[in-house]
Amino acid sequence: MATTPLTPIVSAFDLTTAWQQLYTVPSDQLSAGIDAAVFNNYSSLNVTYSVRIVQSGTATTLNELISDKTIRANKNDLAPSIIGQAIQVGGTIEAKASANSSVSVAMTATLTS
Repeated sequence: MATTPLTPIVSAFDLTTAWQQLYTVPSDQLSAGIDAAVFNNYSSLNVTYSVRIVQSGTATTLNELISDKTIRANKNDLAPSIIGQAIQVGGTIEAKASANSSVSVAMTATLTS
């Protein structure tokens, strides 16, 4: 088993108002552990964002780790509630925002193969 820390898994991803898959753990990995995340509100209005991790099956509100968290205009959030979360092979990280073209996302993870 080998690990590769601080691997960029999401970069310059622009959220919409619908749930979107940010990352899926590929079949050549055993898991991914989130090291760092930043959700940047580049708009002039306050917006909210939500994040869920779906290990398998259908996504529900029980998968949400962040629900409608506010990011002030031209500020960012480091999403501490998802740091350290592990995702198994085939699992996904999904997110959405309250407004289109307002929040960008970047994440790094430790990948285990």
